[in-house]
Amino acid sequence: MAPSDWSRGVIVYEHANYLGESALVDKNISNLDDYKGPCMFTTSYGQGQSDTNYTWKNCISSIRVAAGWKATLYVETDFHGKSVEISSDVSNLQLVAGDCDHDGFNDCIESVRVSRQ
Repeated sequence: MAPSDWSRGVIVYEHANYLGESALVDKNISNLDDYKGPCMFTTSYGQGQSDTNYTWKNCISSIRVAAGWKATLYVETDFHGKSVEISSDVSNLQLVAGDCDHDGFNDCIESVRVSRQ
């Protein structure tokens, strides 16, 4: 979705510089594990049993913000943990002050609140 084609919420991207898969987020998401995305997570249950899930949890590296909107990004589910408020486009979440494993707030977002400013 091109940024000029939308007027609400934010668009999250899998990679920095607005590359890779993208998704519109125009409502609060308390657990990005429940929001289908490009990142694969496999849970093992022992005895060779496992489930694979594709989500946006810990999978956001850049974000575009529609005019008049803002997003608060949280490093834990249910809007907990460290957070950062974004009110304009961010091409690389590694450059946003934070202490995630991948630097800044890159690839460590687990819940998102969006609202009009």
